[in-house]
Amino acid sequence: MNTFFRILLVCSCPLWIYGQNKAKIESFKKLGRDSLIQLAIQKLNEPGFDPAQYDRITVKANDERLVVEFDLSVQFTGNKSCYYHAVFVNIVGNGSGKSITGNCDQPVFYKRSVSEQKKIDFVFKAINGDNEIGDVPENKLDPGTKMEITEKAGYYYVEISDYSTFSHYKVNKSNGKVYDAGHKHYARSGDEEDKMEIIK
Repeated sequence: MNTFFRILLVCSCPLWIYGQNKAKIESFKKLGRDSLIQLAIQKLNEPGFDPAQYDRITVKANDERLVVEFDLSVQFTGNKSCYYHAVFVNIVGNGSGKSITGNCDQPVFYKRSVSEQKKIDFVFKAINGDNEIGDVPENKLDPGTKMEITEKAGYYYVEISDYSTFSHYKVNKSNGKVYDAGHKHYARSGDEEDKMEIIK
């Protein structure tokens, strides 16, 4: 085989793989969101994983990847918290991944306890009762907004962030008073936005 054909073969392989992935993605997209979520659960194949615990499930694709993301809009961290707050499964493309909240060697898949839910509800009640912070209707955050609640000795430290803003404050455990509030806006470039198509 002469040099020209070797170069042609090397250059055409990535294009062939790209074309194969694109065709495969278009085929999978026709299955619909719910079927793709079920495929992701099967591919992950983890007995401890309960998708019902994750309130944000996103299916998205570009020309190279089709991925299903299981995520939490609210992350609660106590003294012994160590869990996967996000799980990513590639239907087309390689592998899967997990993001961890907490610090330990053996994280588990998330399962919210009754006690944690009461603490989260307490924080939302404090936010909704404070005139300066604003409110969260039905305790549901807007798409793209995340809340992290960290339990401390006498208060909850709360961070709320979205694509361009970041807020933080403390909620007193005894009386639900919000204090030490701060707020920042970020000017971010459009390049940082997620350009993948959302499959509905």
